[in-house]
This record gives sequence, structure tokens and C-alpha cells, in this order.
Amino acid sequence: MIGIFMLAVAGLTSAAVYLLGVRPLGLVPARLGAALGKMLEMVGAVLIFLVADLLVALVLVVALRGVTGTFVSVYVIDDTVWLGLALLQGLVFQWWREVSARQAGAAALEQRGNLG
Repeated sequence: MIGIFMLAVAGLTSAAVYLLGVRPLGLVPARLGAALGKMLEMVGAVLIFLVADLLVALVLVVALRGVTGTFVSVYVIDDTVWLGLALLQGLVFQWWREVSARQAGAAALEQRGNLG
């Protein structure tokens, strides 16, 4: 029941933002697909960072157990903070890629202009 409620709220807010974006803000509805693609890229980056962070943490816990000879609990990696950190890492990485691609494209256009 809670899951259905959450999906309904997300659906309502998404529909409201769609109407707000199309009418007052003048966003192009045809570009929504491209925006969804960007969102999926972002989700992928976040998931990659989440898995990488948890694997590195697990390896460090096991290594600390072996090196120090004391028990280090795996529960130290059982925290939702990891998801927040992965979200920040993924956002920064995706924005870095986007800014770098824009700068590379602008440099290529400038170089073509200088050569022509």
C-alpha cells in the first residue's frame, strides 16, 4: 500500500511539473525523451559509484581484519549514507563529462574556424 501511494505521489508531481514545464516555462515536450536518457545515464553513474564504494569498503574491512588480527564488522558498510555519497559522486562525474564534452566541442569549432 505504501509503495502504491509513493508511486501515485511521484506520478502526480511529475504530471504537474510536466504541465508547468510545457506551459509557463516553454519547455519542448519532444525533448523529454532526451531528458529521460540523461536521467538514466545519471542513475547508471550513481549505481556504478555505489557498487564501487561498497566493494572498496568491503575489501578494506577484510584487509583490516587480516592485518590487525582484530574483528572489524562488515556492518560498517550497512548505511544509507553510501547512497547519498554515490549520488554526489555520480552527479559530479556526469556534470564533469558534460562540461568537458561541451568545451571539447567548442574548441573543435573554434579550431575549424581558425583553419577555414
